[in-house]
Amino acid sequence: MNTQLETIQFHNQSLIVLNHENKPYIAMKPVCENIGLDWHAQLNRINRHNVLNKGVVMIATPTKGGIQKLACLPISMINGWLFGIDTNRVKLEIKQKLEQYQLECFDVLYNHFMPKVASQYPNTISIEQQQAIKQAVNERSYRTGEHHQAIYTKFYEQFKIPRYQDLPASKFDEAIQWLGGVHSRDFRAVNLDNLKRQYNYLATIQEYYYRVFDLYNDTLAMFLEKNCPHLHYNFSTALNKIQINVGLSLNFVRSELDVSNSKLSKVKW
Repeated sequence: MNTQLETIQFHNQSLIVLNHENKPYIAMKPVCENIGLDWHAQLNRINRHNVLNKGVVMIATPTKGGIQKLACLPISMINGWLFGIDTNRVKLEIKQKLEQYQLECFDVLYNHFMPKVASQYPNTISIEQQQAIKQAVNERSYRTGEHHQAIYTKFYEQFKIPRYQDLPASKFDEAIQWLGGVHSRDFRAVNLDNLKRQYNYLATIQEYYYRVFDLYNDTLAMFLEKNCPHLHYNFSTALNKIQINVGLSLNFVRSELDVSNSKLSKVKW
């Protein structure tokens, strides 16, 4: 039998990979020890499992103490074993590391053994997760005043990706936390608050427009009409355009406010 041994670095620890009969296997005892799990308890659990026990292979491996037989599982079964461990039932001090393995171990092995497939079909975030990333960026921009592009640039540098769509699925929770989280309730209120500010701003413009319009009619209109007709025409035309555009903008923002208020009234907080 042709058995080749190699190691993969994972969070400053080594995963022992054995290429046995042209198929990659993982030595399970070092994995359990790296996480902090009891090896004998896990070996018993694997042997009791009707599917996992069919994949177990004892592979003779050279070690410092001589040739030893290591219980190994094929890579295709690693996730089944990992996700069969309830993180709520392990010791608190190993819970975080176990969850980290559950999130990232498959990505590490997938990219190592199938780089061509991984590059063509990366295990990246879903469409829904992409939307959550964009919302988190919007909220961070509102909270901090940072430009969206500046946030995305930092995001790409932090996670070493060219686009947010290329974020590995295992990094999604970390990315949301790095951006500051998604607060749907607050974000709705932020949108409504922005609409109110826009409305007040446009109403102020409209108020000053009326003052300028009255001043023009009282002091300049007749003089310009008599002495400089073209200026009178240009000035009147400009005032009319301002009035129309401000009026249209106010109507639009007013309708958006009505829609937003209606939606918010139906939200169950």
